[in-house]
Amino acid sequence: MKFAPVLLAAALAFGSAAAPAMAQGYVPDTVKKSVTTADLAAVVGALGHQVLEEGKDDGVLVLAENQDQLKYVLMGTACDMDGVPGCQGVLMQAQFELPAGTTYETVAQANLNYAALNVWVDFEQKSLGFTRYVVLDNGVTMANLKSNVEVLLSLVGDAYPVAAGEPVAEEPAAPSS
Repeated sequence: MKFAPVLLAAALAFGSAAAPAMAQGYVPDTVKKSVTTADLAAVVGALGHQVLEEGKDDGVLVLAENQDQLKYVLMGTACDMDGVPGCQGVLMQAQFELPAGTTYETVAQANLNYAALNVWVDFEQKSLGFTRYVVLDNGVTMANLKSNVEVLLSLVGDAYPVAAGEPVAEEPAAPSS
């Protein structure tokens, strides 16, 4: 799997380099109805991951990397709407260069097999992506945001070979009695 910076390059064009993430500001039971860049960086820090870049000005986003060098983006959406400061949605995404075996059919199969993700392909930009989206209506805890990132990262490794059209080992059948 090779990371593709297509979305990230555009999103972080206004970003700046940042230090390793700290878990400061991460209180698991804190309910958030909107998030800032600091909130997203706190989630990354709580996961023990590193923030590679942060958005600045109005860009509520972080580019992060886990221990396995898997890069991902957390991006605030629906920002400063209806009198609510901050962003009321969080897009979580990992994006890779398009594998040769990817077809619409393999992406559809990955979406069927891994419903907790949105698996998508952009043949023109030559990228394959995996996304989760969280709406913060009425609030979610910081622990919930962290858990959603964990779900994304834990499923990408399984969903990628399916979407890439790679052979996937079948699970052995259960013994019959």
